[in-house]
Amino acid sequence: MDKDIFEALYRRYYAPALLYAQGLCRSRHLAEDMVQEAFCRAWLSLPDEVTSFRGWLFRVLRNLLIDHQRRQKHLSADDPPEQADTHTPENVLLHREDAAALYRALERLPDADRELLTLHCFARLTAAELADTLHMTPAAVRQRLHRARTRLRQNMEEDGYGF
Repeated sequence: MDKDIFEALYRRYYAPALLYAQGLCRSRHLAEDMVQEAFCRAWLSLPDEVTSFRGWLFRVLRNLLIDHQRRQKHLSADDPPEQADTHTPENVLLHREDAAALYRALERLPDADRELLTLHCFARLTAAELADTLHMTPAAVRQRLHRARTRLRQNMEEDGYGF
């Protein structure tokens, strides 16, 4: 693979991949390690016939995380990712409170729902890419997304955040 192309892919997909990994393993350090490993595998052995780098990368990352979970009895939990302080202190505080509430609601979801929503909302995978990554049909992905959003909304409402 051409170095410039790889660098562009890395810049484009590092942050979404990190969010996805962190959502699954709940450890920023482990997530960073897994994302780096996924990109190393891309550099060393990306198949020529890959039609969606993003889908391929997230599938590799998912498999790495599953393999790690199999080796570990339990995973460590880190705080939600910190948000940038680019606004007024009041807005930053409100944003952090909202983000923390969303993170808590996501944490209470079943692993499969959390993974699906993280890939769709943070990594911006389409239904087709999700289907490929998770070995499902696009229709099943859409149905599971609807159910996962409903459960997330219920969790948020239980915490006092109405929609």
